[in-house]
Amino acid sequence: MEIRQARNDDLGAMCAVDHAGNLEERGGFIRKSVHEGTAHVAVLDGGVVGYAVLEHTFFERGFITMLMVGSAYRRRGVGAALVRHVECLCKSKRIFTSTNRSNLPMQSLLTKLGYRHSGTVDDLDPGDPELFYSRQLR
Repeated sequence: MEIRQARNDDLGAMCAVDHAGNLEERGGFIRKSVHEGTAHVAVLDGGVVGYAVLEHTFFERGFITMLMVGSAYRRRGVGAALVRHVECLCKSKRIFTSTNRSNLPMQSLLTKLGYRHSGTVDDLDPGDPELFYSRQLR
């Protein structure tokens, strides 16, 4: 598996991997992330199988804004590899991310990778609180 910064020619594949959001809305987010250089893709067998977005706009700390792995490639180490990759790129001593309470696979991955629950925010997705996690890097 290769993990690299996303390029414009990855946009279609990144949108195809993304299953969770409104494609029109998420497509704009993906385009913006690629343009700003914050998106990174996992490539396996010549195709994009997942992506992560790392920004430094959360109180000037690294924040994994998005982690998405194609359904056929889950539980194969792609998500963990993407997280570890962006951790190496993080400019702050602590990295943050978040997930919905309903996203048990992501919570499990974060715990396995040494992330701690840092707090909860209600009302982002009504009825499904957002759980924030962080991990000390240096």
